[in-house]
Amino acid sequence: MTGYKHSNRFVSWGSLVIVLLAGNVVQAAELTAATPRVIEVFTSSDLSITGGAVTNSAPGRPTPDLQIYNLDGIQRIEAKLSKDLSADPEQSKRVVLQRFQQLHDDDRAQMQHAAMGLARAVQYGVDRYPAIVFDGQVVVYGLTDLEVALQHYRAWRTGNQP
Repeated sequence: MTGYKHSNRFVSWGSLVIVLLAGNVVQAAELTAATPRVIEVFTSSDLSITGGAVTNSAPGRPTPDLQIYNLDGIQRIEAKLSKDLSADPEQSKRVVLQRFQQLHDDDRAQMQHAAMGLARAVQYGVDRYPAIVFDGQVVVYGLTDLEVALQHYRAWRTGNQP
């Protein structure tokens, strides 16, 4: 009979451990579900994006893929190309062509990334910035702090308003 009592105690403690582990698994699953896989930020060079700690994930949390698109990148390069042009259209055309050919790889990459950002913004229907898009599904407008925007996203996922 003594062996039977120990067996019941083991089952009780075993059940408790399983319940505790299950609770932790559920919490981790909820947190993972509330952590987006992709965060895309649509902004301009004059707006500072803060809260970059979003990418530093805690153990057990996936790290979101963070893309920041400066939508004014093309205009900045265009301004650089057209600076101090003459009134003569032919001379201006030659100068701009020469400047374009002398663009650094960084400038070209910046233009390409800005063009990709503009295309993504159009694809999502983003009509103003700053805008932060989570997993291509949820957009938060007007924020430049990634942590605050993530709080809004998580509140939306759980049905709570921030």
